[in-house]
Amino acid sequence: MPDALPSIAADPYSWPFDGKWRANGSALLLLGFQHAVVDALDAQTETAIAARLTAAVNARNMLVVASRRGRVASGSTILKRRMRLEDAAPEPETAGWQLAGALDLPAATPVFDHAGDNAFYGTGLEAMLSARGIRNLLICGLPTEGLVHATQRNANDMGFECLAIADACKGTSEDKHSGQLRITKFGNGLFGAVATSEAVLRSVLEK
Repeated sequence: MPDALPSIAADPYSWPFDGKWRANGSALLLLGFQHAVVDALDAQTETAIAARLTAAVNARNMLVVASRRGRVASGSTILKRRMRLEDAAPEPETAGWQLAGALDLPAATPVFDHAGDNAFYGTGLEAMLSARGIRNLLICGLPTEGLVHATQRNANDMGFECLAIADACKGTSEDKHSGQLRITKFGNGLFGAVATSEAVLRSVLEK
């Protein structure tokens, strides 16, 4: 397989914006694929798609990173606010907190835990990606209007080139899912681009 990967057919632009991406400068982010969330959103199909993407990028030796949102960072303002709002985020170490086994994550997958929707806030995610020379992020997750959008929007401001994989994400409703992806594409890709898993796999699996 070649080191350089072909551009991905995405909306509103061919991704990445400069056509430059390689496995060793890219990562797949899997956000919030926890048992409780998968079950609540009935997101087994999206989880299976994320698993296929995980297997494909792992075969390329591309970094895979996962995150879990829940009642962590005890005493923090964000956790206090979430609990006052009766947030249904799972408790750490419970069955619902754990990442879905269907993802079949590589053994060395870094996992970051956070209380809010932004997987960068209060974690070492940015430092880890920067230390490894990662610029391009493929983003999947649950829900689209929560973890996915908050994390992608923040990553974009940090200088990462982001691609949301539409069918490997699911919102709390179809309207919220599609509406959030439309916001991602505002202004010719203000917060990044959006593609299907099929388009991503065509690029990643090219021999």
